[in-house]
Amino acid sequence: MSFDPDEWTESLRKEYMLVIEGFFTIPFPLLSPTYRRAIKARTKVAEALTVVVRNRRKEFETKEEKKNDMLGALLASGEQFSDEEIVDFMLALLVAGYETTSTIMTLAIKFLNETPLALAQLKEEHEQIRARSEPGAALEWTDYKSMAFSQCVVNETLRVANIIGAIFRRTTTDIDIKGYTIPKGWKVIASFRAVHLNPEYFKDARTFNPWRWQSNNNSEAVATPGNVFTPFGGGPRLCPGYELARVVLSVFLHRFVTRFSWVPAEEDKLVFFPTTRTQKRYPIILKRREESRSNMGFGITAETERRKES
Repeated sequence: MSFDPDEWTESLRKEYMLVIEGFFTIPFPLLSPTYRRAIKARTKVAEALTVVVRNRRKEFETKEEKKNDMLGALLASGEQFSDEEIVDFMLALLVAGYETTSTIMTLAIKFLNETPLALAQLKEEHEQIRARSEPGAALEWTDYKSMAFSQCVVNETLRVANIIGAIFRRTTTDIDIKGYTIPKGWKVIASFRAVHLNPEYFKDARTFNPWRWQSNNNSEAVATPGNVFTPFGGGPRLCPGYELARVVLSVFLHRFVTRFSWVPAEEDKLVFFPTTRTQKRYPIILKRREESRSNMGFGITAETERRKES
């Protein structure tokens, strides 16, 4: 929507987080205060977004210069979406594109911190990328395609974390499976987590092991059939942002490991219900790394004393 962070967006974020907390609660306001708060928060967020949509629609109809963002694309699509439809879409997009991506970033840092060898290899890969470019140069597509071990880290983070733990579907016909019949019209929950953490498909399934995805070191990466690794779903409902999510996470890891070192500020625990997250949002202590170049290539000369909790 082309908004920079301010008091309004922070207020909206707090309400939005209440919506997230209500995803997997009993859908009866009298029995579940969390659900009741989520419904009220959803209404507040929708009302705030409706004002934004109406104002942008007026700008869209009167101004020649259009804002190039998702809201602008919806207004210009020619589909004649109503304000209510656009608000509903924006709410869904916040869930799909913000909550999931920020959580997977957090968990990647947590898993790497708990696996020093993986972190060291990741740093080496990204320092080599920096050594090939000019100081301060932007990443190129060829840089992204050269992040071989980073893709192993991304795959393993997606597999262990299971940000989307399951999906819901409705049967369109009677389904016979393993001696049971699922009648037409029934709702089915397909659990990604149950498959991704199944030792029949992944050795030591609950262990964060990015090397399992290296085909030259481990036959597991080759032997694992594609239909048992589905962090973005599959078929006609495959997540349309699956490649973008991988790029965003890879670029984030590049910037993070080449610019900072960190230690956990306190112990934190991974939980999977109602959504995948850490209990305390994984607070860390950051140190900015001062970088230098020499004829020998990329090097780290010192760490500043400035610390920031995040």
